[in-house]
Amino acid sequence: MSPDLPSLYRLGIVGAGQIARMTHQAAVKLGITPRLFAERIDDSAALAAPGAVFNHPDALAAFAADCEVLTFEHERIDIGLLQAIEDNGRLLRPGTKTIRAAFDKMHQRRVLKNRNYNVPAFAEIRGPDDLLDFVADHGYPVVLKTVRAAPPGQRGVFIVDNRSEAMRVLAEFGELDLMAEQYQAIMKELVVLVVRRPGGLSRCYPLTETINHDGFCTEIHTPADIGHRLATEARQLAIDLANDLDAVGVLAVELFLTIDGLVVNELAARPHNAGHFTIEGCPTSQFENHVRAVLDLPLGPTWAIHPAAVTVNVLGDLDGVDPAQHLPEALAVEGAQIHLYGKYPKPRRKLGHVTAFADDVKQAAQVARRAEAALHGRRPF
Repeated sequence: MSPDLPSLYRLGIVGAGQIARMTHQAAVKLGITPRLFAERIDDSAALAAPGAVFNHPDALAAFAADCEVLTFEHERIDIGLLQAIEDNGRLLRPGTKTIRAAFDKMHQRRVLKNRNYNVPAFAEIRGPDDLLDFVADHGYPVVLKTVRAAPPGQRGVFIVDNRSEAMRVLAEFGELDLMAEQYQAIMKELVVLVVRRPGGLSRCYPLTETINHDGFCTEIHTPADIGHRLATEARQLAIDLANDLDAVGVLAVELFLTIDGLVVNELAARPHNAGHFTIEGCPTSQFENHVRAVLDLPLGPTWAIHPAAVTVNVLGDLDGVDPAQHLPEALAVEGAQIHLYGKYPKPRRKLGHVTAFADDVKQAAQVARRAEAALHGRRPF
């Protein structure tokens, strides 16, 4: 980071995956070059950003001391360490009040329940007896989750239909802190992105619907097809949550639409996969507005430029072929916005995304899916 930058712009990002990569790119557009705290030399953002600092024991506090503002790309950080850094006078945005609610799912559930937000029934699972007691009250299927974010490439959510499946998960992941939640019959999975400055000024992006298969998000549709009343309710819920948690930057509120209404699923105190469409689809992307918010700069507009957007995630195939080898074919699909992250291809690993815009979701999906197929060497349909 240049020592000539004013202290206001000395931004550090903890994490160096694709979210950090796109946040870094948005900051550079504003003449700000953040420092990155990376885990590996081949992390997506580390490949594209100079001066990354690499993780080693006790390095985070020293990294924070060289930054005026610290923000976060992922949840795999020790909360106690962050609290100590904040107590030592460093400026974390979001702060530990928000971080604890986003990083620790048990704490999150307790906070939301105490504030009367609609959340599934839940319980901490310390062993088989806790799980069997929960099942006795709520029945199968039951959702088992890791309380903290799972490591990259490892599942953190399991839906179990019977006792034998439940005991298998406990046996395999019992060393991790686990919780149980009552299964929800989901009609749609939704995400609201709200960006908030210190002091409370906030703006919402258009509501999105995520499409998931086998535990992986495959597509994001914008706007979500849920009607004006529910969309307004969802946006207000997200704003209320951001205010209650004193969030700064982007807060992603994941919601389930059930027959009984909206249920809060999870929170992410950072830019989110569901907001990739904002790069080309809004006057100010979620990444740029996150940078603006954590540096307490004026927020940009968040309205949609196009009637509809679809993002298709590019996941690694079993053959291990790098989609970058088929970039020319994908670029030949007119109207598709291609983003590749420079990551080593592995099966089911997220390697990039494709976004397309149109007058309706169906038309946008056709373009985005054609480009995604081309990246995998399949004949565009």
